[in-house]
Order: sequence, then C-alpha cells, then structure tokens
Amino acid sequence: MRRSAALAGIAALGTIAGLAGCTGRPRRRAEPPQPPGRPVRIVALGDSLALGTGASAPRNGFIFRAYLRVLARRPGSRIDSYAIGGSTAADVLRLQVPRLAGTRADAVVICAGGNDVVHRVEPERFRATYARLLARVRALQPRAAIVCCGVPDVGASPLFTGFDGDAVTRLSRADDAAVRELARRAHASFADLFAAIERRGDANRYLSDDRFHPSDAGYEQLAEMLTPVLLRALAVRPT
Repeated sequence: MRRSAALAGIAALGTIAGLAGCTGRPRRRAEPPQPPGRPVRIVALGDSLALGTGASAPRNGFIFRAYLRVLARRPGSRIDSYAIGGSTAADVLRLQVPRLAGTRADAVVICAGGNDVVHRVEPERFRATYARLLARVRALQPRAAIVCCGVPDVGASPLFTGFDGDAVTRLSRADDAAVRELARRAHASFADLFAAIERRGDANRYLSDDRFHPSDAGYEQLAEMLTPVLLRALAVRPT
C-alpha cells in the first residue's frame, strides 16, 4: 500500500512538472544551419593600416581578420591587397586604383587618410582627392560593393602631444567626417574607425611597439567595426 502511494505521488509530481513546462515560455527551436554563400573576391586598397603594420603577423591586421570571417561564411573566397605602406589618398588613387582595371571584385575596401593627417594635407584637398578616388573605383568596378574605412584618430598616438596632438585629432575628425559623407553620396558603406578605438589610459594595449600603428588588440577592435559592415555590403550587392 505504501509503495503504491509513493508511486502515485511520483506520478503526480511528474504531471505537475509537465504542466508547468507547458505553461512556460516555449522552447526556442534551434535555427537550421545556413547554407554557405558563394565565394567572393575582396580587394583592399590603402596604407600601412590596411596592410596590418604593427600586428604580430599580417593575418592579424584588421582587413584580413574581417576577410577570415567572410571566408567562414563563404568558403573559397579570396582577398588581394594592393595596399602600400605610407600611401596618402592621392597615392592610392595614382598607384593602386589602376590595378582594378581588367579585374572583377565583389568588394573593394578602401583604407586611406591617416597619412594625409600626418602630412597635414589640407582638409579641402583631401576631400577632393578622396572624391576622385571613390569615383574612379566605382567606374572601374561598377558592380562591386565599396567599403570606406574612416580615418582613425591619429592624435591618439603618444607621438603627438599637447597642442600638436589636439590639432592632429581635429584634422583626423574632419577627414573622417569627409569620408563618411563622400561614402554616403557614392552609395558606399562606411566603417567608423575613428570610433572603433577610444582614447584609453593604457594606450600600450592598443598600440604596437612603434606607438603609432595598432597592436593585435587594436586591430581586433578595428576588425569588429569592419566585419559587420563588410558582410552587409556583400549581402546587398547586385548579383
């Protein structure tokens, strides 16, 4: 008798638990795995930042990190970098953009402007050059998604101090705003590198030993900004 009563009690508890589960929030079904997208070709244009200078290895640069995340979703994709260290926007236009002729890219990532700040290129001149750069890329690759990387805060480097550092930050911000506006007008995407890394007390964590280029941690911050922009741009580009 006692054994029967005990079994009945266990059954009742099981029924109550089942009812409680039914009244709770329904379990979320696991999303089916997404089929891999078709392979794409990415071309990078720019300066030493585009090359990943300062990282422990080239693959740790921010554009290559973003590419690896594209590759995970689109097996067989490739990236070609035409970037040259020390390039200004004018150098990118003169030496790198012509290499787009006769090729077909799915996305062109442009990372230029930091050296224009270092060389104190006038904002109006930078803006005009960058506009020509964008127009030429569009003419050579009319079906490619274009991703413009904003100008980072060059003044965040401890190499620039006092009033000089403030002036460099102001010029960086002005050029960054120009890139943002020009990208919008050209129907290109914009990755805000200026906002990707804020000024922090321990700059050494985000800067490499040269105290100018990002470290691996700094490039990861930039990659986190670029990756979703690049993925969205590739998703909406015309086929």
